[in-house]
This record gives sequence, structure tokens and C-alpha cells, in this order.
Amino acid sequence: MANKIYALLVGIDDYQTQLTGVSSLHGCVNDIKAIQEYLKHAIATRNKIAAENGADNKWKLVDDSVVPWKLTNELATRQAIIDGFEQHLCQADSDDVVLFYYAGHGSQEPAPKVFSHLERDGNIETLVCHDSRANGVRDLADKELNYLIEQVAKKDPHILIILDSCHSGTATRDPDVVERRTNPNPQPRDLKDFIFPQEWLEQRLSKSYQRPRHIAISACRDFQTAKEHTGSDGKRHGAFSYFLTEALKRTNGGLSYANLVQDINALITGKVKEQSPQIEAEPKDDLIQTFLGGAAGERINYFTLTHNKKEHHNWVINGGILHGIRPTSEGKTSLAIFPQGTELEDLQDIEKAICQAEVTQVMTEASKVVLFDEKIELSQEQVYWAVITDVPLPNLKVFFKGDEAGKNIVLNVFDQDANKFVAKTDTQKNADYYLEADKGQYWIVQPSDNKPLVAPVPEIPDTQGYTQQHAKQIIKRLEHIARWKNILELKTPPTSQVKAGDVEMEVIVTSGGKEYSSKDGISPLPGDYTFENNDFKEPKVKVKVTNRSDKDVYFQILELAGDYEIQVADFFDERSSIRLPENQNGSENIARGEELECFIPDSYLNNGVRKYDNIYKLIVSTREFDASLLQQPGLDNPPPINRSTGLSGTLNRLMDSVYTRQSRRTIDSYIDNWMTQEVKVTLVKPPGGVEIKQSESTSLRNGVELQGHPSFKGKFSLNPLPRSSWNVNSDLIPPIVLEKTLEKRTSALRDGKRSPEPYNFNFDRSPGSFNVLEIVDVEDRESVTPENPIKLSVGHQTLSSNEYILPIAKNGESFLLLGQAKTVNSNIEITIERLPEPRVDSPNPQGSIKIVFLKVFGEADLDALVKALSDKS
Repeated sequence: MANKIYALLVGIDDYQTQLTGVSSLHGCVNDIKAIQEYLKHAIATRNKIAAENGADNKWKLVDDSVVPWKLTNELATRQAIIDGFEQHLCQADSDDVVLFYYAGHGSQEPAPKVFSHLERDGNIETLVCHDSRANGVRDLADKELNYLIEQVAKKDPHILIILDSCHSGTATRDPDVVERRTNPNPQPRDLKDFIFPQEWLEQRLSKSYQRPRHIAISACRDFQTAKEHTGSDGKRHGAFSYFLTEALKRTNGGLSYANLVQDINALITGKVKEQSPQIEAEPKDDLIQTFLGGAAGERINYFTLTHNKKEHHNWVINGGILHGIRPTSEGKTSLAIFPQGTELEDLQDIEKAICQAEVTQVMTEASKVVLFDEKIELSQEQVYWAVITDVPLPNLKVFFKGDEAGKNIVLNVFDQDANKFVAKTDTQKNADYYLEADKGQYWIVQPSDNKPLVAPVPEIPDTQGYTQQHAKQIIKRLEHIARWKNILELKTPPTSQVKAGDVEMEVIVTSGGKEYSSKDGISPLPGDYTFENNDFKEPKVKVKVTNRSDKDVYFQILELAGDYEIQVADFFDERSSIRLPENQNGSENIARGEELECFIPDSYLNNGVRKYDNIYKLIVSTREFDASLLQQPGLDNPPPINRSTGLSGTLNRLMDSVYTRQSRRTIDSYIDNWMTQEVKVTLVKPPGGVEIKQSESTSLRNGVELQGHPSFKGKFSLNPLPRSSWNVNSDLIPPIVLEKTLEKRTSALRDGKRSPEPYNFNFDRSPGSFNVLEIVDVEDRESVTPENPIKLSVGHQTLSSNEYILPIAKNGESFLLLGQAKTVNSNIEITIERLPEPRVDSPNPQGSIKIVFLKVFGEADLDALVKALSDKS
């Protein structure tokens, strides 16, 4: 008798917009089709392998429910979802698996008073059903979802909840880009409008309440939005859903839940910003279980090769997209062909292969293959086994856009270059990144939010405009990013005999006295700087690698940094690969690395970047390899040219091909079995600073005193002005200053006039400039007035008769003049007479005020600047 998987799959693209104002989405139905397809074929594959091994533990996806179990668009009403839980999922018993998958809009509504103490922001999260908000129908609230899960849990099945919607981090996507979020319901509902009875509510609110056993994976944190993404199939999907199914296919569903979320978070890096998939489990120990409790995952050691006369008229393997074979558009997949029945150990020896082959077309469940060796004639009546020897390293797909003059120059350079790491695409929707020519600069832009990926070329606008030199520089940056992305996405081959659970890496981050482990399902791991004794302390990171397999393996850990640097991490002294002996007598063999400080590079901090990702990538092989082949410095230094180390094997050859696309048909005599795993750590350095005092001054830095204020509260720090601020989209420099600066630069040789410039508070010869005053933890902002200002005193500095210092800050979409400066007793005294609202960014959830001090020369420029700011304030 087969164990059962009860699934309730909900995907909503089409909402009743005219009735409800809820906007439509594009990829939710595709998400449901993809997970349904994956489930059916993963279960079929698992059952087939089990049968071949003489096992009888079969699984069945229940598709004959009394109520619909696949609800898309108009079928996905509130009541249909409730019925799906109560009449379908509740049938599962202790030997079965339950999956609820929702893809659609998420929202919020005010929490009823009885729940207010449970919600930090005063809202409950909701799923927006097809008929929500029409004719009085409410969203499905997170508390109602909890009640339904509890009913399913009464028979103790394995329960998995997956939510691809906005605000889903606390059990529950967005219309631009597209995000999966819609406007909140403004009114709290009456308790009688929830589906749960009063007695359940009383139990839920009691201290003895035990949450039902389940695992929940959500697309993002509760304050984030879930974005949509165009996949390699050209179809729209939820970014989270797409990379979830990609991770499952690439690992045959063999990852633990904790490692699965780590894998998704790594894959999603560079695709969308500010989206971090989350997982929680009740109890926490269930995080070590594999996806769906192992019901849909099984190791594949080989594919079968047959000659298909009826359908394909070609040699075909029984592996396709659903089994992790990559599309031919991403590059070649090479195979070694063996006789059927070859011993597993002999599948590692290329000399025992009959011939070699290459995949020419990848379909859903099968792939067409061409044989290389013309001297070998395989019998079209027999079955053979195929093992993967090479996996593709795809090109970075880039769409060129922007000013025609600049675009033509960079396209000419691109077409003349022998570049093989970047491919241009004719449509925006298929692009990994955009290369945009805008006002004399080249930008690499992320499609999901139209934000720059790295600094532009040139970083500061100049009078040269678009040049071949600048075009070559931006192409080199694209190639650099392409190599980094290829290494990040280098995944375990489908036929590798090293499976996901054989070797595991645990990453542990220590921050502010707390430890965070990748085994706990926290992703990305938080690496927060802490402010102690008037100084910042960096977080620390350490690793533990465990071999649970019955064979010796070799491993190494790469660090993929946010500046596109790749280095062998310094946890161990060895730079190539490290031998980790087999698991003996049931005891795990563990390698522990040294604890390292984890930090954001000064170049990033000096440019105002306080949030930075590091990804630690474990590579494991059954044979020695050289991880240093994959190293590259941060942008823009070129990679080394001579990289050969003399080590052979398919993994070393693959690593070498990251830096060259020379065609290599020669196969080494040994087929490496290898696997990878990733863990992402996000470093955040919040703004620190000194607190303003009520009645006495405080030193901000050498020579700069912050005078007291009777009522205003906040922390002050002086920071560098990012070079990227000198562009038309600056958040710190007004456009008129940029215009005046460019005008003065072009005429400087003629009239010698100085252009406006940021005033520098650095007087002690320490490296760097300090031009921006940042204020955080702001309280009582309105208390700063012309009569009661904030004052900065700059010692031993004076202003000449034609010099002026103006404090300026962004205020909404315009800029605000905050005060003035004058010379007082041989010091410069800067007076700040008003403050704008704090601006929120991701490292500063409470917001900060950033003030730049512009030094202006001459009354004409002063008057023009003051007038321009006054007209827009």
C-alpha cells in the first residue's frame, strides 16, 4: 500500500480588479504548474528507483479528491481553499505528507484587539483569495490558516506550508516588477468573521497553547515584498518559486529543509533585492528532514540511454529539465556511455565507458543525445547507462539600452571582442542584467528594481562622454560578474554519487554575543556589527564540515564576496582541497575551521554601503581538486592568466573552463563525483555615532564639536560622501550643484573659477574624507528651529569673504537648505535651523538624516543655489 501526498496548490494571477482594486499578477499559475509537474515526476522517479532496488515503499500523489486540489484564478475562492483543507488535506494520516502551496497576493489588515499583543506592527498577515474584498468576502487571515493547519495536524502527517506572497515571513507578492502585494484592508474584522470557534481562540491565546507540528517556508520576511522573475524557460514565475524548483531539480530533492532555504537564498542573490526566503519548523528539529520527508527525492546515479524510433528518432536519455539537466542555451552537457549493469564504482572510470556523448536538446523529462565516437556502433535495441561528465557554464544574458550614441559604441566593442562569458539578448524580459548608456555613463542595472549593480563607468561624469575605453571597461565588468555568477550557480551534477546529505557544512556567525547557525534554518545568517565601548565590533564566522558518507572525500570552502571577489576562505591552511576521511563505525568525521572576522570592505563603507553579502560555498569531491582555480580579485582587477596546476579530472577541468571557453573534447580518465552547498551571510554595519547632549558639547572628531541641544535627541556621525553621489540621480547632491560643477570644470582653464564642492571635516591627516553628517535614532525633530538650532563648531578654521558653507539634505523628492555658516572667534560655526523627515533604508529601519555641507565660492553661485533650493522647498 502506497503512502500518500495530499497537496492543495493555489495560484492566482487574475483578480477581480474592477470590483476590488486588487491588481493582477503574471507568474502564480506558472508556479503551481511547475511544482505540480515537479511533484509528479519526482515521485515517479523515486518509485522507479525504489522498485529497481527491491523496495516496496511507494508514494502516490492523491489527485482524486472530492473537492478540487488545484485551485487557479477563479477557482481559488476563499471557501474553496477552506474546503481544500477541511475535506482534502484533513484526510492525511501519520504515514502521509501534506503540502499547501500558495502563490498570489499577500496583504495585511489591522489586528483585532485580542491579537494586538502578538503583532509587533499591529497587523495580521493575509492571503488574498480570488473573491477577497468582493461582496463582503474577507482575505484568509494568518490566524485562520493556523487554525486550518491545526485541524490537518490532528492525525500527525508531515505538513509543509509554502507561501509565495508578500509579508509571508509570519505565515502568510507586489504589483511593480512585479511584486506580490496589494493594499491592506483598512478595517479590522469582527471576531465572528473568522472561521475558528471561540473555544479554539481561547486555547490559542492561553500560555499552554502548543503550535501544530509543521514546516513553513515563505518567500520573504514579513516586512519584505515577494517579486516575480522571468526564468530560463522564458515564462514569468515568482522569484522564490522559480529558485525553489530549481534547487529541488538540481539536488534531486535530497536537501534538508535548512539547507534548501540556504540554497534558495544563494541562488536568488543578484536576481532580486531585499527578498530573503525564510523557514520555521515546529518542532525545530524537523529542519534536518529532507523535502517532503523524502517522499519526492532520490539519488540518481545514472540515466538510461535508448534509441527512440517512434517519438524522437534519436538517442535519448530519460533525464530532462525536471531532473536537473540544463538547457542547451546555457552550454553543453557531456556524457559518458556505459553498458547497462556496470558496477557503480566503475561508473567513475572513463576508460570503461563505451563512448562519449553530448546533449543536443533538453525536454521536460528526456533529452536528445548525439554520440561522438563514430567507430562505435551501439545497438539500437539495447539499453545503456549515461553519466554526466561536464555541466554547462552559461553566459550572462545582457540587454543593451539607453542613449543611441553610447549604445552603438559599446555594441561595437562587444561585437569585436572575443568575449564568451556575456551574450546580448534582444528582449528585456530574458536579460539577467541591463547595460544602460545614460548621460555619458555606462550602468549595469538589475532588472528587478532598475538599481545599479556596481558603480558606473566613468564613476563621475566627465566631458569625454561615451568612449571606447569606457565601453571596454564596462564589458570587462560584465565578464567579471559572469564568472562570479557561474561559480555561485555551479551545482551538483544530477548523476553524482555524492548526494546532498553525505557531506554538510555548518556556518556559525557570532554577533553581539549571540550565535546563529545555518542548521537552524536562518537565512541569510545575520552578521551585524555591534557598537561597544564607543567602537564597532565585527561579527565572527566559523565553519564545521561533516562527512557522513562511507568514503573519503576532499573539500574546500570558497568565499564569494559582495564586490565579486572569489577567494579560498581562510578557515583552513590548505588552499587546494582538504581530505576528510570516511565515516567509520557510525561516528561522523568532522573538520572545524578557524574562527574569522567578517567585515565589509572599507571601500564599500567609504561609499556609504553598510549592507554586504558574503556567500560561503562548499565544494566536495571524491578526488583531489584545486579550488584556487576559481579565485578572482574584486572588481576591476583582471583574473590571473596562468591557472593550470597539473591536477586532472572533470571537476578541475570545469573549474579551469570558468576562465576560458576553449573547446575541449578530451575527457580525463576519471569522472569526479562532486557536490556543492552554499550559505549566505549578510553583514550590516548600522550607523553609530555620539549622542547629542543637553547642555554641553561633544567631540564628533578631531576639531569638530557638536554643541548641546535642550530637547533634540539623536546619534551623530561624520561619514564619507559616496563617489556615486556625483550623478543626476543623487540622494545627496542637488542637480544645480552638478550643473555648476560641470560648467566650472569645462571653463576652469579659461577663467580659473572654483566649482561648488563638498566641505571636508577631516583635519587630522587620517585617510579619507568626511563630508556627510548622519543622524540616527532621531527624536523630537521639530524642536530644531532657527531660534533653537543645532550648532557645529569647526576649530581653527575660518571663511574668507567669498566662501560660504550650506548644509543641505534631501527632503522627499526635493532638497532642503537647512541653515548657514559663519566665522565666530577664529572658528567656523555651522548652524542647522531645521531638519527633514528621516529617510529609511535597509540598514536603518528607523531611518536616518544625511546632511551634506556644500562649499560655494562667489555670491553669484550662492544666490543661484539658494534660489533654486527655495523654489523647490
